[in-house]
Amino acid sequence: MTALRTRARATTGDALLVTRRRTRQDAGLLLGTALLLAVTLLALLAVPRLLERTAVDALRTTVTSTGLDAAVVAKVPAQPGAVLSFTGPLAGAASLDTQVPGMRPAIAVATSLPYRATVDDTAFTTRLVVMDTVAGAGDPVRWTAGRAPQAVVLPDPGDPEPAPVPDVEVGLSSTGAQLLGIDPAGGPVSVRLADPEGVHEAWVTGTFEPVDPDDPRWAIATDLLEPAPVDPGADVVAAVALHVPPVAAGDMARVMSIPRLPGSAVAFVDTDRLAPADVPGLRRGVVTYLTQHAGASSGLPDVLDAFEAHAGATRAQASLVLAGVGATAACCLVLAAGLLAQRRGGHLAGERARGASLGSVALRGALEALPLACVAASAAGVAVALWLPGAAGPTPAATVLTTVAAAAPAVLAAHTARTAWTGRRLPADRRERARLAGLRRGRRVVAELVTAVVAVLALVSLRGRGLVADGGSDADPLLVSTPFLLAVAASLAVVHVAPAVVRAASGRALRSRGLAAPLALARAGRAATALAPLVTVTVAVALMVLCGVLAQNVREGQLVAADRLVGADVRIDGELGTPSATAALDSIASADGVTALATGAQSTDRTIGRGGALAATVLVVDAADLARVRAATGLPVDPGLAELGEPAGDRVRALVAEPLLARLQVANGVPLRVTKGSVELDVRGTTSLSPDGGAPPVDARAADLTRTADDGVVVVDATALAAAAESPPATTRAWVAGPGAAQAVADSGIADLPEVTVTTRDGWHDAWSRAPLPAALTVLLLAAVGALALLAVVGLVLVVVATSGERGRTLSTLRTLGLDGRTARWATLGELAPLALGGLLGGTAVGLALPVLVGDALGLAWVTAAPGHVPVVLVGWPVLLAAAAVAVALLVAVLVEQAVRRRERLGDVLRVGAR
Repeated sequence: MTALRTRARATTGDALLVTRRRTRQDAGLLLGTALLLAVTLLALLAVPRLLERTAVDALRTTVTSTGLDAAVVAKVPAQPGAVLSFTGPLAGAASLDTQVPGMRPAIAVATSLPYRATVDDTAFTTRLVVMDTVAGAGDPVRWTAGRAPQAVVLPDPGDPEPAPVPDVEVGLSSTGAQLLGIDPAGGPVSVRLADPEGVHEAWVTGTFEPVDPDDPRWAIATDLLEPAPVDPGADVVAAVALHVPPVAAGDMARVMSIPRLPGSAVAFVDTDRLAPADVPGLRRGVVTYLTQHAGASSGLPDVLDAFEAHAGATRAQASLVLAGVGATAACCLVLAAGLLAQRRGGHLAGERARGASLGSVALRGALEALPLACVAASAAGVAVALWLPGAAGPTPAATVLTTVAAAAPAVLAAHTARTAWTGRRLPADRRERARLAGLRRGRRVVAELVTAVVAVLALVSLRGRGLVADGGSDADPLLVSTPFLLAVAASLAVVHVAPAVVRAASGRALRSRGLAAPLALARAGRAATALAPLVTVTVAVALMVLCGVLAQNVREGQLVAADRLVGADVRIDGELGTPSATAALDSIASADGVTALATGAQSTDRTIGRGGALAATVLVVDAADLARVRAATGLPVDPGLAELGEPAGDRVRALVAEPLLARLQVANGVPLRVTKGSVELDVRGTTSLSPDGGAPPVDARAADLTRTADDGVVVVDATALAAAAESPPATTRAWVAGPGAAQAVADSGIADLPEVTVTTRDGWHDAWSRAPLPAALTVLLLAAVGALALLAVVGLVLVVVATSGERGRTLSTLRTLGLDGRTARWATLGELAPLALGGLLGGTAVGLALPVLVGDALGLAWVTAAPGHVPVVLVGWPVLLAAAAVAVALLVAVLVEQAVRRRERLGDVLRVGAR
């Protein structure tokens, strides 16, 4: 016990006094290290919280913009008594918000069939809509003129002169009343409702405005608030819905000539409290509800799945960037700790010679580094908590960085003391010394091979598993650290190659007339093989190039997504077979600046092949026109697409997707079931065209549009199919190409037709590139490039300062022999050039090779919303930027070296000697 107490006293004795004295001596370096740690931790802690906030905005925006498709709709049979309320069969459906946490209280809804309505001489299309909410929810509308509708009180049958009563009292929106010229302020206004069974009378008793225009309930019937456009060929001015309050639901049933009023329960997501962490539970609840209720439907699971994939890919890309920045900063901290230990090398060697244990040396280093690391980490944590309050904890990169900052000074101090004097005796036998040296080389080779194997395994794992984790969990730390591991492996390769390169350059340098080149190369070999500085430069360059390539590919992928999803300069979706739509398309085709226009339609689940075991999605297009559209837009054109309309006997020429074609027997023709009957296909090749479900949404679902339940895609010409089939599908899609396409579509007025959506390629790209998560990821990648460039400069400056003592002794001695400052600067630059060049080459190789090797494993498809495979495009500007950053770092390093030696007096060197 006494020996243990004595050993503890020897280890800890005077530790605080020594630590305090040394801290004052190296205060500048320690404060700089703490500042570097604090700034890096601030970024590592703040970025995840910023991304989380951005993900919240993106999730709420996605769900809100999806509208009714993101609601849960439960259809309920007609209720007794023709009264729509939360009783009877609707009770279970209306309690959906209690069964699925995260949903708003359900809304009971009933609508009538369309009526032709007239008021005075104005005709319009209308329908009756009643919505009922939970008790105490309040009226969703504010009455601006007249009064709220009431239930109709039928006259007494015995009354000889009954007063006139309407069939139903209704309300009308202020905008609808203004369009129709109705003013109920002076009394109810009569509106006649005509259907095939007769004419009914409704009284508009008041006009209203919504209490909350952003309430999702209005997505159920948008024509309640704003008149909807109608076909210009119709003899009505607009489509305007009439609001029936729940108290008048019985009158609505009487007008519809039904004894009981059927209804639906519609529940929307409570987006005000929705967060990404709630998505898994919300999805499970909705899926469970849909499984238990046969009459319920919702597109919310698909929306949530797409968002989770999109957010997971963005989060994984951000983790990769943060891990790279943290690793580079950790390397800089290790260099700073090495510089600190080198400065104290004489003191540490003296302590070791006087009998100090390695534990005591490490303890004094830890007592100095640990408080600084804790203070820096606390300052960064408090700043982030005040700036971005939330429950997010420290990231793995932040934890590792703080640990490195706290442990590196102690470990390197103990290592310096140990190497100063180990107490180990060397054998006198030369062969024994050679054997021990061989063992050391063997251990080093084994360590290097293990590092290389781990890097390769991480790369293989990343390529196989992908960077994006399943279930929205965080990315695997091994996968995230793959760039760092590859950079370390590349550094080890440079260490082995650099001596040979330096020796090859030495012959030419020795023949030069100046002194700078021989002097630089005499020291360059050691600088080029210093592992820690080389790893720092290599990691910084590798992550710079990688982030630049990813940023460029995100931008290029968004352009690819716009091309694939829109397919032309302008795309039009909707009912395009009406006379008004046809006339608008004709005007677009003949407009100036329009190069080509093609129309088409899509049919799903069409049986193809002998035996009926396969199903296909059929794209019926104007083949020749579509080929011209794609060629004018710069998109690939399938071989044989333009010739699909040519005669082929009693068959129809077709292109088939390659996976489906491999499963078909095409020797004797391929039967395809169409709307009525079937046709024989003459397969002429394969197609790369993709199916979709309509106008592309501006959210992550766009990346999944090409996935269908069918076995593949079949493309046929519309004219050829019309000649062979009884009833080809109606036109629902059009593509317009040309520099004036957007203006021509706008001038045609086709966007004002009902159920018609116009999407421009540039408009879709702008909307998606400015969406919260893609924009945030792009900013993060570009910011990381700048941060890594700064860390590369810091790393090289630390290398210069760390080697300035030995270099200073050499240069000081040579200055006494006439060495000028210019030659000294060139010598310093030449000494560091192999280190910088090796790091630049190794980092560039890793940064360019990694995206190509892993491909789709990076999850770029979900980040860019581009359906299908997104090829990785290598660009040169990140490499040029990394080279410029390394060049600037070299320049700064030389200037720092000059500043370090500037105060040195030649007289002191001559009198005292080289220091």
